[in-house]
Amino acid sequence: MRRMLTSRALFGVLVVVAVANVAVFVVQRWVALPLHVPSPSMEPNLEIGDRILVRRSYDSAEELARKLDRGDVLVFRSPREGEPLVVKRVIGLPGESIEAHDGQIAIDDDTLLEEKWLPESERRVGSPAADTVDIERVQLARDEVYLLGDNRDNSIDSRSFGPLQLDRVVGTVTVRFWPFTRFGTVDWS
Repeated sequence: MRRMLTSRALFGVLVVVAVANVAVFVVQRWVALPLHVPSPSMEPNLEIGDRILVRRSYDSAEELARKLDRGDVLVFRSPREGEPLVVKRVIGLPGESIEAHDGQIAIDDDTLLEEKWLPESERRVGSPAADTVDIERVQLARDEVYLLGDNRDNSIDSRSFGPLQLDRVVGTVTVRFWPFTRFGTVDWS
């Protein structure tokens, strides 16, 4: 009798482990993807080693263009083949024009972008970060966004690879779950 209980208990544990593995696979494949931040390009908001949860997007480029907000943090497949997923912030939305001089980013030729997600020291004209942001006027198509890393002088972003096609977007960063001392939703817009 004891041997039969042990076999049933072992079978029960195996079923629970199998169901848990399937649930994790389904969530990661179709709902949300846990990632670690591999580079300093989003500092100080996301640091190397931070663990983030990415809400997957299955929207068409047209639907995604309607849902995106300036300041959203996206994860996308790099335009450079063979590179891993990349994390950057939306600065220019589909259909807009964007340009920057001395760190002052203009949207549609007249609206100066107020980047509340950056520390005050990084937003001032003449700061080291502002000096790295000079962008000749770019007109974005209806299926493109312009992305920048928060750590402007240490980021490979749309200044290097140009506007990003929305069909490359994997999802939107929603939660930082590690380190626990900085756990919380991600909403810097």
